[in-house]
Amino acid sequence: MSARTFLFASFLLYSLSPLRADADLEEAETKASDQGRKAVELSSAAITTGDLKRYVNRLASKEFEGRGTGDRGERVATSYLASFFEELDLQPAGDDGSFFQSFTVPDGKELKGSNYLRIELAEPLGLVRELEPVDQIQPLSFSPSGEVASAEVVFGGFGIKTDGYDSFKDIDPKGKWLVVLRGAPKDIKDLQRFGSLVAKAQTAKEVGAAGLIYVKASHPDVTRELMPVEINVGAGEDLLPAFTISNRLASALLTGQRDGENLEAIFKAHYEGGEIHSFPLPYQMSAEVNLKPKSLQARNVLARLQVGESPSEETIVIGGHIDHLGYGNRGGSRAKEDEANQLHLGADDNASGVAAIMELAQFYADHKKDGSLSLKRDLIFAGWSGEEMGLHGSRYYVNSVANGEGEERTAYPTVSAYINLDMVGRLADNPLKVQATGSSPEWKGVLDGIESDLKTQRSANPYLPTDSSPFYSARVPVLALFTGVHDDYHTPADTVDKIDFAGLTEISRYLKALTTATANLEEPPKYMKVERVRNQSRVLLGIRMEEVADEGGIKVAQVVPESRAEEAGIKSGDIITSLNDKGVKNLQSMWRVLNQLEPEKEIPLRLRRGDQTKELKITPAKR
Repeated sequence: MSARTFLFASFLLYSLSPLRADADLEEAETKASDQGRKAVELSSAAITTGDLKRYVNRLASKEFEGRGTGDRGERVATSYLASFFEELDLQPAGDDGSFFQSFTVPDGKELKGSNYLRIELAEPLGLVRELEPVDQIQPLSFSPSGEVASAEVVFGGFGIKTDGYDSFKDIDPKGKWLVVLRGAPKDIKDLQRFGSLVAKAQTAKEVGAAGLIYVKASHPDVTRELMPVEINVGAGEDLLPAFTISNRLASALLTGQRDGENLEAIFKAHYEGGEIHSFPLPYQMSAEVNLKPKSLQARNVLARLQVGESPSEETIVIGGHIDHLGYGNRGGSRAKEDEANQLHLGADDNASGVAAIMELAQFYADHKKDGSLSLKRDLIFAGWSGEEMGLHGSRYYVNSVANGEGEERTAYPTVSAYINLDMVGRLADNPLKVQATGSSPEWKGVLDGIESDLKTQRSANPYLPTDSSPFYSARVPVLALFTGVHDDYHTPADTVDKIDFAGLTEISRYLKALTTATANLEEPPKYMKVERVRNQSRVLLGIRMEEVADEGGIKVAQVVPESRAEEAGIKSGDIITSLNDKGVKNLQSMWRVLNQLEPEKEIPLRLRRGDQTKELKITPAKR
């Protein structure tokens, strides 16, 4: 199949996959609704493995078509979940007295007007070649429309800049077109999170690049050479002009050869050999991009369990995303090229999380019916859509309940706490990750009070790429349960047969204990702001830092609960003057020392506390 034919076929797939008004949709929704009601009839009053198996098998079935955001499969899956909640006698909490909350999701863009990438070879040859989209180049959906003036071009390796790895150490990318390899180097786990299209674009924008060119080469984890503009790759905003280009064109641009052998040599040196080598290229580029945004309709499912005679003023929201990648056409598939268009069932991501929410709702609803329910706050159960395309559903809900502007914008205490479940189906021998514990000082006491044999691993960081983030941004204390990323993530191999149902059962029971404890707190958990660290070292101390301009040193503005700093005895208000026997006078010197530290190695720390000087020991954690 030629590149042109392949792209045309891909375009047809992406243009046909969103929700269509076909004749059998109504019939499919009716059937799914019947299945939701039947699931309640078959469920046990207790939290059981049998119930969870039934829910996951249905949500990750071929009938639900991978639950792609706004697609037919999402429509059918949300009908199933809504009828399940309705059969439990929960109250609808969506639009106009329904269980659904509809919203619009950006759905990539389409070409409009003039689009080209111009390559200008320097004198004396004066060669100019202008390329238009289809078989050699494709603008990406986060490219802003407009002309890009002619600028120099540099090759920037993998386009990653972080502690211990700098693709730009040999070049200055500011004001230039930046050509980068897609993905990340092999076997360097800490760099994988910087390998996405969006992450590279954000980095390129931060270093001041004029535009960005992506090269696939033979990277085994990258699906397509050219990413059609119709695909929304996950950015919530325009970033900078960016194109994916064919390997054939990339070979010519980087090596002057068409056969690709020299391109492959460059790629392997960076991918397998860990090389970091950037260099200028002997030509300039200019471009014009004109794109028209597209959108689609998606919907959340929202249900309320009213615990008293009237609705409580404070609520606890328990949610997880019901959408997935459909046929690889939503969000970011990690499938190899020959599997990229196959059905992505999403058993762990996130049929597992929705199943746990369903089982929790059924447990509390049964207790309400027999008169044994004892909670102080109403519960809202949510199945979010649009998560895979940028947390759209949860963000829309938060915006609908939040008040105020800027830093004062809040959904609290109307939403007193939010508990998220995302990918909780692969526990096995691993600990359950309980994330965002730093979002409230009350979480430590709540979690310590839960009686469970389940091994847990706590993390204070609330800045997570999941549906808890919009709530935390609206000053709501959050917790997120997670069993970890695996090789099947965002591929067709995320199937039901790989779910650890015994582990999912234990997690669901843990969720029940956590929700009960949170809902019955005398006062809602207090929100705590955790400083977002931009300049990241390899280690974490667990403090928020401020400079002390007059005296020198680093003031501890906040100690994160359960952090290494708290374990070491550091307190808010302390002034750190030395770390690992090196003086620290300001943030710059502090970061210099932090970047030299090794995780899990105890070091000395000196600080001032009032009129006293204290010598402590601290063991930095690995980031």
